[in-house]
Parts: sequence; structure tokens; C-alpha cells
Amino acid sequence: MNILQISSQVPVPETDGGKISIFGITKSLYRLGYNIDFVCYLKDADYSASMELMNKYCTPHLLNVKTDNSVWGALKNLFSDVPYNASKYRKKELLDYISKLLEQKKYDIIQIEHLHMGWIVDFIKLKLPKTPVILREQNLELKIMQRFYEKEKNIFIKFFSYIQYKKFIKFEPETCAKFDCCIMISDEDKKELLSLNPKINAVAIPAGVDTSLLNYPLKQNFGKKIVHIGNLDWFPNYDGLKWFLNEVFPSILNSFPDLELYIYGGGNFDKTEIPSAIKNNVVFVGFVENLWQNLSDKALAIVPLRIGGGIRIKIIELLAYGINILTTSIGKEGIAVENGKHILIADSKDEFIKQTVDFFDNRVNNIELIKNGRKFISENYTWDAIIKKFDIIYRNLLKVR
Repeated sequence: MNILQISSQVPVPETDGGKISIFGITKSLYRLGYNIDFVCYLKDADYSASMELMNKYCTPHLLNVKTDNSVWGALKNLFSDVPYNASKYRKKELLDYISKLLEQKKYDIIQIEHLHMGWIVDFIKLKLPKTPVILREQNLELKIMQRFYEKEKNIFIKFFSYIQYKKFIKFEPETCAKFDCCIMISDEDKKELLSLNPKINAVAIPAGVDTSLLNYPLKQNFGKKIVHIGNLDWFPNYDGLKWFLNEVFPSILNSFPDLELYIYGGGNFDKTEIPSAIKNNVVFVGFVENLWQNLSDKALAIVPLRIGGGIRIKIIELLAYGINILTTSIGKEGIAVENGKHILIADSKDEFIKQTVDFFDNRVNNIELIKNGRKFISENYTWDAIIKKFDIIYRNLLKVR
């Protein structure tokens, strides 16, 4: 079966949840026997290594088109009905390239990754009215924008964000309704989307994890090291880490002055201001080739998200790997884990401090949490099981054509 997969970004290296989710689908479809053409925008000049990796699973088509944010673009967007985060991806170069591909090859399924690329559905439907077109939503974008503007303190950014949120309320359900199927990443996102337009053909399928993560030896000893993982160019990650560094970590160090926080992931760490009192307890590592080897001596992973939607890929990966996790209700959203059974949850400064102190005071059954978390992931979130759900949807859509 031939599939055309269209994305706003190159999904390798898999340095964030979005890329992991997108390329996880690509790799898993390949293993099921699909032939995949992958079309996306190219943001960086040198992707030779990425091309080599992608060539193992698909035929990549990388378009050298800029989609960066700009002040002028944001200002012009004030007079548009389309949210800025979606409008900046509308490029004629993509239409021209897709048009040539559709003339050269027959596709059984076309899958669009992210709402931002959903604008192309009208063009594809015009060209191929009988071919099923699917949208894979990594998040419910309107929910992220709502939470962003609610947390924002700068009055001008707050006003702009509120306008964007109001646009998304109309734009997102209208766009999703144009697709033969909209695959949401969580039940919560699916329910909220359908509340805005119950006629959308929406289903919920989560992202998955590589089964190799389930094979790491489970921890038995817990040192005084915690870890934060995430690309700091994604604002929710930056916001959560900044809150933890300024509001939470100093109080935790009053109880455990030798505790160390290790920060992994891409993005600009330099813009993160660290209070002088805790600088000696913070280690910025950045991007590493093998994250899992680096976590072998870490006791607790923190995911202090206050803004977000969809599901956190890093949480299901960390659960599979076998490490204790402390996150917020937003952080664990879309994942049916329970506080004190699979994971630790805290939503306020005081709760975060208490949960961390209790953890390092051995008031938490650390090993039981890890075992429960890994079992939960192995039963619900492996790519081998999840991709079969995509395959069923594809085949059902083809039957009615």
C-alpha cells in the first residue's frame, strides 16, 4: 500500500515528542509493508545524516522553505481569520511539489501531520476526490493556546494570544471536518474537538514507544539526582522548567542541599535564568546521542508542565524505560496513569516540594511505581500495537471508497 505522509518538519533526529510521534508512525508503517513518501519543510541547511536515516523507512522529499516566526508576519496575521501558527506554513512551493508527486504516483492513503498543515486538504481533495485523506493531530491546538494566554503576564503577548485562541476555536474544528478521519492523540482531545463539531469523524490513538525501552534493567538504588528532559525552544517546556528553578527547587534544596538537577534536550538554555543560590546544583547537559544511558544514575524525572495538550511522549517513554516521574495533571493528561500507583502528580509549588521531599525521604515505594508504570506501558503503548489501529482505519476507509 502506498502512503503519502506530509509534515511541517523533518522528524529526525527524534529530539522532541512531535518528531518521535511522527517518525514512529513512519517506521511502524514501513514494518507493516507500506511504501511511504514523506514530504516536509526543511528548516536547517544540512540534513545529510537525517536523509540517511529516513531513507531506511521512506522516500524523503525535503523542501527548503522557511517557516520561521516573524514580528511582521504576526502583525499581518491580526487581519487574518487563520491563526498565525497555521498561516506561516501556507506555501505555494508545497502545492507545486505535491501536484507533481500526485501526477507521478498513485497513493492509497494521504496522511497530514499536524493541524498546521491541514490547509492542503482542499487542494488534495480537488486533485484526488476518491483518496482518503487523514489528519493526525499531535495536540488540540486551541487548548494549548488557551492555556498559554491564561498563563501569560505580558499584556501585549496575552492580548495577541487571546486573539489567536479565538481564531483556533473556529479554525480547528472547521479544518478537521474536511478530513475523512481525524486521529487525535488522546481521548480528552477527541471529546473536546467533538464538542465543537460532533460531525467530525474523530478517533483517538496515542503515540507509542519502542519496545527496546522495556528491556532496560529496573533501578534498585536511588541517588540524589533528578532530571528534566525537553526541548527548551518549545515554550511549555521552557515555562515549566523556569517555574521549577525559581519557585520549587530552592525550597527542595533546603531539605536536600546535595541534590542535583540535570537538564537534557535541545533549545536555547542560555535564556534560562538560574537563581545564583542554586547554580551549583544545576547541570545543563543538552542534547546527547543516547539519553537512556545517561539516565542510569538518575532517581527522579520531573515534568513540571503548566501549559500543553495531547500527551507527553517523554512520559510514556520514561515509564517504559523505568524511572520514577513527578509531573502535573497537565503533564500526564491523556495518559491513564494514577498518582501513587504509576507516577507522582503535583500541581502547586507546595505539592511539588512535598512529593519530591517524600520521594527522597523514602516515603514512596519507588520500585513498585516503576514496575507498575512499565507494565502499564507494555500493555497499552507499544508501537507494534498502536500501528495496527492506524492500519485498521486505513483499510476501513478504503473499503467504503
